Amino acid sequence: MFPTPASRIAVSSGGVPSGASSSPRLRHPRLTLFTLSLVGLGATFKYVSTTIRNNELAQKSSPGSRFYVSVDRSGGGI
Repeated sequence: MFPTPASRIAVSSGGVPSGASSSPRLRHPRLTLFTLSLVGLGATFKYVSTTIRNNELAQKSSPGSRFYVSVDRSGGGI
């Protein structure tokens, strides 16, 4: 038997069937790791900034808030 034209194309393109493509995640593992690290760093930064903001708002609205001075206005503390 002779190979069909479709099987020649599949073999010449690296063995990947024409309907499926290999995942970029598998082709570039360092790029994937870098991207995931960057996303994780961004999510961590967002979480910390939101937590600081929520704490600041909670201190401002607490019952003893008339003595509250934000760090920006106090000069950084002692």
